[in-house]
Amino acid sequence: MSSIVSGYEYDIFISYRHNDNRSGWVTEFVAALQEELAATIKEPLTIYFDKNPHDGLLETHNVDKSLEGKLKCLIFIPIISQTYCDPKSFAWQHEFVAFNKLAQEDELGRDIKLGNGNVASRILPIKIHDLDTTDEATLEKELGGVLRAIEFIYKEPGVNRPLKVTDSKSDNQNQTDYTNQVNKVANAVKDIIQSVK
Repeated sequence: MSSIVSGYEYDIFISYRHNDNRSGWVTEFVAALQEELAATIKEPLTIYFDKNPHDGLLETHNVDKSLEGKLKCLIFIPIISQTYCDPKSFAWQHEFVAFNKLAQEDELGRDIKLGNGNVASRILPIKIHDLDTTDEATLEKELGGVLRAIEFIYKEPGVNRPLKVTDSKSDNQNQTDYTNQVNKVANAVKDIIQSVK
């Protein structure tokens, strides 16, 4: 099954550092997003999500050619963590930077005018930690502007971790609810998909 828009391999590509999924957070997020998308968008969307780090690309594989097809997607969702913004990392170099370049050069462009007249990027960052200023600057330099992300951050004094489905909104200084944040992502995806189609 390919993208709902011809010429694209997937509708959504999820990019993350494997360290950020040791607890299963990314896997749980993708499952929750798939559920929410099914309730938000009439057509089923295709999502590329590399679940198993051991079955991924090996040293003998041509990384650029292997990922080229997979990165031909409508929406790129990077899971922005304290370790994601590492120019030496695979996810940063071969996924984030590569998609940014591809999207700017393809027929749709990276930025999409929405039905309401606003403009949204096809890069839809999910932020799971507050970032160091150098990491934020690295991201903004690559994006060419201010980082606009949907936050899944749980905060209380001395705590900076991903928001979990079991976290209480009232205990979280950010006052965010996991289910509501997933809904925001699904609605943002819907807006982009409708505008692209």
